[in-house]
Amino acid sequence: MEVDIIKKQVVLFITLIACLMLIIGAVSAENTDAISDSQNTISVSNDISDIVAEVDDSSLATNDNEVSVNVKVNYEYADDGSKLVPDFYLVSDDGKFLNFTKSYDINNRNYVLNIANFDGNNLNITAMTAGYGNEVKIISGDELTKIVSFDLKASEAYKLGREVTEIADSKLDFKNADDIIAITTAGVAKLNGKTSEDAMEAIVNYGKIYYSNVIMLRQSAVDPIDFAFIVKKGNELKAIVFQDASTEYSYLGTISEDMTKAEWNKYYNAVVGENAWAFASLANGWSAGVSREILQEAAFHGHICEGTLGGYSIIQALLKYYPPEQETNPGGVGSPADITAYKVLGVPGGSDDDAALFFLDDTIGKTGYAGMNTTSTGAHENMIGFIKWNSKTKSGDLVIMEFNSTVLKEKFTKETGINPDAGSLEELKYCSWWINKINTNPEDLVTFLYEFTGLNQEQYNYLMGTTDNITYDGEPFDYGIDGHGLDLEYILSLNLSKATRANPVDSNQAKLSDDEIKQIAIDAANKAKEIFKEELGVEIGRDNVDFLALTDAGYAFLNGQDTVIARDGLYDVFGGTLYSQNVLSLHQAVWKPLWFAFALRYPDSDLVNMVYLRYNPDTNDFFIGDLDGSKVVDIGFETLNNSDKLRAIEKSFVPDGNWFNIQTIINAWNEHPLFDQMATFLYHAHVCPGVQPGFFMTDYIQEKYPLGENESYTYIAGNIFCKDDSLTYLLDLSPGLGNFYVQKLPSNETVSPYIEGGNYQGVLVVWDDNLKVGKASTVSFKWATIDNSMYKTSEAARANQIRAYINMYDGVIDPTYVKALPVVSTDDERWINEEQFNMLKQGAGDEFNSITYLKSLDETVTKEDLLKAMAENSNTDSNATNSNSNSNSNSNSNANSNSNANSNSNGPVSRAANIPSYSASVGTSEAAAASAPTANDEAQNDDAKSDNKKSDDSKSYEVSKTPAAKSADSNSLIYAAVGVLALGAVLGLGYMRRKK
Repeated sequence: MEVDIIKKQVVLFITLIACLMLIIGAVSAENTDAISDSQNTISVSNDISDIVAEVDDSSLATNDNEVSVNVKVNYEYADDGSKLVPDFYLVSDDGKFLNFTKSYDINNRNYVLNIANFDGNNLNITAMTAGYGNEVKIISGDELTKIVSFDLKASEAYKLGREVTEIADSKLDFKNADDIIAITTAGVAKLNGKTSEDAMEAIVNYGKIYYSNVIMLRQSAVDPIDFAFIVKKGNELKAIVFQDASTEYSYLGTISEDMTKAEWNKYYNAVVGENAWAFASLANGWSAGVSREILQEAAFHGHICEGTLGGYSIIQALLKYYPPEQETNPGGVGSPADITAYKVLGVPGGSDDDAALFFLDDTIGKTGYAGMNTTSTGAHENMIGFIKWNSKTKSGDLVIMEFNSTVLKEKFTKETGINPDAGSLEELKYCSWWINKINTNPEDLVTFLYEFTGLNQEQYNYLMGTTDNITYDGEPFDYGIDGHGLDLEYILSLNLSKATRANPVDSNQAKLSDDEIKQIAIDAANKAKEIFKEELGVEIGRDNVDFLALTDAGYAFLNGQDTVIARDGLYDVFGGTLYSQNVLSLHQAVWKPLWFAFALRYPDSDLVNMVYLRYNPDTNDFFIGDLDGSKVVDIGFETLNNSDKLRAIEKSFVPDGNWFNIQTIINAWNEHPLFDQMATFLYHAHVCPGVQPGFFMTDYIQEKYPLGENESYTYIAGNIFCKDDSLTYLLDLSPGLGNFYVQKLPSNETVSPYIEGGNYQGVLVVWDDNLKVGKASTVSFKWATIDNSMYKTSEAARANQIRAYINMYDGVIDPTYVKALPVVSTDDERWINEEQFNMLKQGAGDEFNSITYLKSLDETVTKEDLLKAMAENSNTDSNATNSNSNSNSNSNSNANSNSNANSNSNGPVSRAANIPSYSASVGTSEAAAASAPTANDEAQNDDAKSDNKKSDDSKSYEVSKTPAAKSADSNSLIYAAVGVLALGAVLGLGYMRRKK
């Protein structure tokens, strides 16, 4: 998505153009061709006149100061002209953005831009539409009375999405289908060095697939871009699949669970890699009636399997018998506030762990999850522990649950006569059986193993770990505690009392139809439009590039139902999508209230006006935020720097405990972040400096350790804070995939000796599952130094840091604020065998943690040494009387299923041709001190604290995010530290990392 990159720089660009106009005078209407691909919002009307206000010739401007400009916008895909509403920026000679109204001339089929007061000679017009390149023209004099034509060109990703959709329609006959779904890895995955969300924008724009039926699989930037279009007609499912960003399909045919084995083999052989199971499982789950919310979580996890379904069932049973405890908001207008929080104890490798993170919003970065391989203590992958913790009383319940795969498969076989382990087709049928059970009585699928109460602070700390030194009964200790996760042996040794289940709330609530849920969003959108019109005199039209609808629809439940379909209601009114960053869904726990926040930003100001609504299901109406009689409130930097106003906002305007989440997302959106950043922010549920290191660490890891055949990443986190959510999202790692382990370590155990002021973050392993060897290294990070001295409040200082990091990630460095860039380093590289890999995943025992264990290994051992030793051991074993295969992996025709507990094959399948190569713009500089946000177990407000230590002598160099082919000469550029900072904004340099 390029529009946010462009709009971040458009003010500077237009100001420069204005200066040129002042110098050279009138310029003929020429295409400056200065701005490239864009992505904004979209529309799907059959006739553009249906969604834009009409005018006739008599309404055109007639007075001396009013100017009307007639504009015609042509699209590369002509039929988009009847669906999309272009937006415009108008700028005067002196670089000022002009207010104007936009209408559509039905007779002449063009737009009319009316400027109330214009006394300049030249007018700069920028035309913008989602998925298309912006076009800028400068007009003057008599040309103001002529039609100004724009010819917008689609971005590469948009073209790809459009072309595969057209082919899919021609082969699958969309118009005669009962329903259609599109599943794709486009989004974070990059096409020629750019994120590919425009491809999904094109699918929606095509106009035959509902917005909520476009499913984005979570993938990394270096994964291939694949598409599957599935049509349902009766009980039959037919699919067409495109892979590796190709417009030539690799498969066309049935994808139904009722296909023959020969048909399955044809499909599986045609669709290369992990997405064969992903597409088939999601398509058949959708057809079987799985809820949109489960489908959404399965897309996050990568597929549907018994683990994803079992995890959802476990969460439903947990919330039924151990619901969150809440208290009435003391202000009287806010929704009830949680006084308990869930913490998850898992065993990575079981897909159910991802469901717990997703539905409870207990993400790793918010310190909601602790999980290592604790099978030696009696735990197993299908077992999850939940702590319902009360931070005020410092006590909690501890509930351990599982779904018994063996018992459930036996039950399935008894009912159907099918062995679910016989192959992938049988597994698809097993998943459909699960879905049917979930839709009737999900708690019958799970087992409560242990239900304890009276867990105290010391026991909690042992399980979850602590960052800082601890105090028990007033006595301080000069050390923290490593997290131990689901240590079942320890838990059972505590002899805790049995917990008492809550009485289930009556579940016989009236069910809402899809249309009713969608209408709630439509009503909220129209109410917001009405408020903006009444208080600001602003008419919010479709596809306004500077308008945002932010909601927790899609995560919050209403009467036990998911609310994903509400997004379609917002889309119908505003035309926005996730891909254009104009309709965004914020990750929240399922019991949270349904709310909507609507924001209007301005291209030449930090002002951000917002309207807030919360849906009241009991009365079927909305609470509308109000501050001193105003329902529209500025939440930009001026407000963030006013502590009194902030307190008032939280009391009456956004009183539901979600102000921090909402304002940080909206203010980050005002900085035009890249798509992968925004997707991560939404998953993390807020924006803070703490989430930012993961972006730089991800880029570094993917560049320095590109994956080869049979290789995958595994990460063992030690220094736990918000950045672990960006690593989760962008590296396509998670506990449920068995490649993200969490062992919280105290801060005194994470001090990095390699970067002064830096800290170890964890251990990265690049594992070859074929050779059973891997390369492991520690990962360290040092914060950027950012000057916040001009701000009085922590909220404004935080927002300034967020702005700086967003710009740094985009290669824009403002030396006014940024005094030193962040540093990423990997050290302590060791080649490891499977036994050592397993030790790392187990937390390395009592004598070590994952970091100290890795450092203790012999650094002189090479890959060849390990392979030679393994071959010698294999020969010895083969000659022994009692031979052993030494294999921990159980074979299954579905290579992507996590049902095999000891399999290490859950990482992404590498297709080397699709992994872009990046070059480094090398420069020598001093690595300066960090300005680091503090990470707190219970708080999400990662306030920044400055650290003004002197820099060390380690070498750092700049990493360009430009493909190598476009920066062949960059390695010859050498700059001192000051030079790098000063030139950063001009050259677009990236972040600093330590050169090994």
